[in-house]
Amino acid sequence: MTLHSDTSRRIRYRKSSSPARIFLPFLAALAVVLAGVLWAPNMTASATGPETIWGTAAPAKLVKHSDRAGVELGTRFTVKTAGAATGVRFYKTTGNTGAHTGTLWSSSGKKLATAKFTSESASGWQTAYFAKPVSLKAGKTYVVSYHAPRGGYAATHNFTGKSRSSSLTVASGAGVFRYGSSVAFPTKKWKKSQYWVDLTFQRAGSKPAANPAPVPTTKPSPTPTTKPSPSPTPTTKPSPSPTPTTKPSPSPTPTTKPSPTPSTPAPSTPPSTSTPTTGFPNASNTGVPAGTKLSNYTGSCTVTAANTVIDAKTINCSLTIRAKGVKITRSVINGTVYGATNGSSSFTISDSNVNIGAREGTGIGDGYFTATRVHVTGGTRSINCFINCTVEYSYVHGQFTDKTGVAHESGVRMGSGSVIRGNTIACDAPDVPPDAGCSAALTGYGDFAVVQNNTIDGNLFIAGSGGYCAYGGSSQGKPYSAGVNNIRFTNNVWQAGSNGKCGYYGPITSFDSKAPGNVWSNNKFDNGKTVSPAN
Repeated sequence: MTLHSDTSRRIRYRKSSSPARIFLPFLAALAVVLAGVLWAPNMTASATGPETIWGTAAPAKLVKHSDRAGVELGTRFTVKTAGAATGVRFYKTTGNTGAHTGTLWSSSGKKLATAKFTSESASGWQTAYFAKPVSLKAGKTYVVSYHAPRGGYAATHNFTGKSRSSSLTVASGAGVFRYGSSVAFPTKKWKKSQYWVDLTFQRAGSKPAANPAPVPTTKPSPTPTTKPSPSPTPTTKPSPSPTPTTKPSPSPTPTTKPSPTPSTPAPSTPPSTSTPTTGFPNASNTGVPAGTKLSNYTGSCTVTAANTVIDAKTINCSLTIRAKGVKITRSVINGTVYGATNGSSSFTISDSNVNIGAREGTGIGDGYFTATRVHVTGGTRSINCFINCTVEYSYVHGQFTDKTGVAHESGVRMGSGSVIRGNTIACDAPDVPPDAGCSAALTGYGDFAVVQNNTIDGNLFIAGSGGYCAYGGSSQGKPYSAGVNNIRFTNNVWQAGSNGKCGYYGPITSFDSKAPGNVWSNNKFDNGKTVSPAN
């Protein structure tokens, strides 16, 4: 502005005989001042209006978890500038269905406010407002969360980003989760996962709108969707993840890491577990334990020395086991693990991740092995128990999308002499015409040998895992469909899913109750109804 100091110009204007020459400059300057007055409040309102931690853009590097277990997902944050929380937000991807509830907590878990989400879009940022604002104090830490009753959440693992708010800060590992069928204070962490939970915040001294409008929704670019299935990772997973996961509502939900039950590769009369109610595996309680420091594996991808131990390694190849007594623990295998089916080799793998990748392949197979607390993702088949194997307390899911349309996928395949106990088993690969997609979470076909002497005890079968959630070994039309014997399904839980059947057609098919030694006992849906082979 030039009006405030130019005395010489004012003197010249006074000497002028033209009124216009005297007043026009004054009027122009006055207009500038008025414009500044009118514009300034808008700038102030914008600067002090509702803030959010993550902004309105779609999050990057999202991993969709097929875990269908109910889970509370949250963000732990610290207030830098005092103000009030007016609502809760979360980023939704397709598959995250059901009625969502948002909650604000104190750092110790005291519930401060809740809000129900209504009129949600299929994906993008969702916002629900509290009945009244909640005062937040500078220097204090809080948790904002939402409950996903059917899992299906998305997360960004190993998140290193920062808050986009100048009033709210987050530390590394701010994402927290807790599995359960109802709202509960989340405290667990997995692989520094961020679950994209947020709040709307008004700084102290700013005047919020009387009726705040929802935070603008940014629709993400299309991403492949998965058929409903489970994802601690958190875990995760989740993820949460947390793979874990984890990952659906009234179903039994993972809470603690189960302890392994000793068993032999193929006991003739294996011990039975009680009906499971809690503790199913998910991304948070399988795979490499949190805090494990890994180093790169430099050994041979073909293991030929007996009793070789591989611990706390990142293995960027597929391992072929050609020796007995090989032990793999606390490791990430970006590939597969195979042992022979003739008894010339044997191995155990525990507390490890097997990432097959987006390709055809079996994660762990094919005989004389024990897998405990293993998290398997990718490939066309997570685990193949062709002969004499034990799979315990593990989480298999996330098979790849076969765009060629030919792969028949499954979680675990059983052959002969297998113990499959205490696992969370899902097949969640999407259908791709003409034939690609999930056959079942558990398959037993007589393609290469008679299906026999298998114990399937205390597992959680995830809804949406193909036409049926399991095949019981007596599939007609197979070369070895005759002679099936000693198939024991006991104490398993089957997610009913949206259609009440677990699979598209039912929970199980091809189980012959009259076959020698076959047992069907205490198998239930997660809603308490009894599952029978005829369902």
